[in-house]
Amino acid sequence: MAKSSFLPRYQKVANVVRKRIQQGDYALKAMPSERGLAQELGVNAMTARHGLQILEKEGLLVRQDNGRVAIRKAQHGVKKHLNFAFLVPTLASHGIEKWRLAIEAVTAHLQCNVRTVVYMHWDDPLVLDALNGFDGVFLDPSPEPMPDSVSEQLRNKSHPVVSVDHDLSTLGVPSIQLFPPAFTQKLLDHLDAVGHRKIGCLNTQPDDPVIAERINIWRFWMGAHGYHGRLVNEPVAPYGDAMKAGYDAMTRQLSSARVQETAWYCTTVDCAIGAMKALLDRNLKPGRDIAICAANGEGIASYYYPAITALEAADAHPFLSLCVQWMMDGRDWQGPLLMQPTEIPLMIRESSAPRLAARLPLLDHPGAS
Repeated sequence: MAKSSFLPRYQKVANVVRKRIQQGDYALKAMPSERGLAQELGVNAMTARHGLQILEKEGLLVRQDNGRVAIRKAQHGVKKHLNFAFLVPTLASHGIEKWRLAIEAVTAHLQCNVRTVVYMHWDDPLVLDALNGFDGVFLDPSPEPMPDSVSEQLRNKSHPVVSVDHDLSTLGVPSIQLFPPAFTQKLLDHLDAVGHRKIGCLNTQPDDPVIAERINIWRFWMGAHGYHGRLVNEPVAPYGDAMKAGYDAMTRQLSSARVQETAWYCTTVDCAIGAMKALLDRNLKPGRDIAICAANGEGIASYYYPAITALEAADAHPFLSLCVQWMMDGRDWQGPLLMQPTEIPLMIRESSAPRLAARLPLLDHPGAS
């Protein structure tokens, strides 16, 4: 005889609430009362209570002194299932997507769940809700200045927080920085090795300390070598389109003056993509006529034509595994707060073909060849 697929209503209540807990639905929103849950799911209060009692036995819920149930927190004892947040600004980015995939890969076989939470700005209530509501948070900081209220929350955090791509170690936050700015010197050394002496720096990314340091490294490197090149620093507003701004900025350079630079060092891949499009629209081929490179390829630089010379990320998994284990253990952080790779690969591609700069044409106006 076939097994009946019928489930008692209280079991359906338990299944719904269990899924919500495991997906982090109640990390940002308070769990309703038994009466509120019964009304929401269309059952009577006793049925809702019976369903919640199942989850109490499973260790997902605890009964408080006031009689209401709540999600089990770490301080209530061993918690079998943890909810982590990946807290990111509302800024479409290949880099953010790669971090999300890496975090989910590290946690895939563990008793935890990762939920992406998108915030609009630092004063968005979702920021503090996520920091307080989840068992741990991976934070991608907004390019906007951080207000004191958030800084104070991070210094006195009640749950583990890890910063990705930005150094927040001065706030006591373990931080993973896969692209220490000092490694961008490798790009400049490569351009030097293939004969470039007039190397410009193009930035359209919003202002932040990482971008500022990349620009400073270019400035110091050029001065140390006695080379010359223009700095075109036209940062967009936070959440602006750095790729379009890169196109517009390079278009103006090609249109308004005699082109002196034989190579451009771009602070981000979006900036480099925009700059290459500006060249191609004027029948100038990146790599053949003017070299283009990007400080961070974000895993997409090889998929463009010409493929873009760029530094590519080191493997984030060892750092993330360490952080996830720390979040699950509930212990004090051990070791240095700032985690960085000891080496970053430079991928030399078509956009900076090894052709001596002395043999590259000096271009007067758009369309010259």
